[in-house]
Amino acid sequence: MTQRNIYMDVLSILSCMAVVYLHCSTVVYVNQGDLLWFFSIIVQSLFCFAVPVFFMISGANLIGYRKKYDTKTFLIKRLKRVAIPLVGFSALYYLLSCFAPGFFGLPARELSISGFVAGLFTNSICDVYWFLYAILALYFVTPLLSLAADDKGLLRYLLIVSFISTAAIPLVNRFAPIHTLLDLFVVPYLSGSIFLYLLGYYIERYVEITRKIRLGAIGVAIICFAIMAVMTYKTNVSHTVISGNFAEFDNFYINVYNIFCSTYSCAVFCLAKDAESRMRDVSAFGGKAFRLLSSVPFYVYLIHMLVIHMLDVYVPHRIIWDLGVRPPTVIVLSFVFGIVFLTAKRALKPHLGGATIINQ
Repeated sequence: MTQRNIYMDVLSILSCMAVVYLHCSTVVYVNQGDLLWFFSIIVQSLFCFAVPVFFMISGANLIGYRKKYDTKTFLIKRLKRVAIPLVGFSALYYLLSCFAPGFFGLPARELSISGFVAGLFTNSICDVYWFLYAILALYFVTPLLSLAADDKGLLRYLLIVSFISTAAIPLVNRFAPIHTLLDLFVVPYLSGSIFLYLLGYYIERYVEITRKIRLGAIGVAIICFAIMAVMTYKTNVSHTVISGNFAEFDNFYINVYNIFCSTYSCAVFCLAKDAESRMRDVSAFGGKAFRLLSSVPFYVYLIHMLVIHMLDVYVPHRIIWDLGVRPPTVIVLSFVFGIVFLTAKRALKPHLGGATIINQ
């Protein structure tokens, strides 16, 4: 039996907490220009690793699936673990929007089967679920990617092409006279989340974290964070509401596929992998409490926006609340929900198996 990687469990817990911080600081997109907006840029830059790391963990665990089971089994397991919860929790959000939108802070909807189906297929019920649609798409191409799992050279080639399409070309376009200058050179089937998916597997399978890499990762993480925070502020400060020259918030530098965010996330992933041996010496990481905690990030992801919306109904936006009190409150409530939900599920229907897109 393959030994479970503690560092991936730790990363999944940290990343789901980071997602909460990201969604508790979305006031940044209002481009108000006040102190809350400024600190929200810092938070967005600091925790932007969340989604990229989720993609990387999934790739690290799944691209080599052929050593465990056949493709049919892989696809069935993946669809059950993601598609069913996606439909179920989307239905929950939809029904609450129909029957108690004011209490839960959700947009009011009229009950309709066609409305639910349309919302489900257009991701307009709970828009943060976009990640689930992206990961489902990756599952369908994983059988192809898995053919390169044992070919280090081919994986490197795919990563280089994907990096150029996903991170390098958008950066060049950003500063080019024509912002679509190199768009025709983007490889459509090797851009976006697939880069992070491949990167996670490559690091886990082929990269040994030496002292030099560890120190480099620390330096790179600090530099990338500084660039994202400074450049996001610099790009937006002149056209916020307060500046009197309002324009929509420009999130180019903190976008999950941006070269700086991707590099920052890669550094976080490498540092966590480097800590694996040290974490194995800590008894707490082998205990039941940690195993339970590491089983619920998916449920935290599924429910945390409902918690945020509910709290927003009753508590106004303030710096101390938005960035200090609200995130840990949402994290605790969401983790409690996840633990209760998972415990009930295991007790009632143990034959259904787990439903995590991250750890398996």
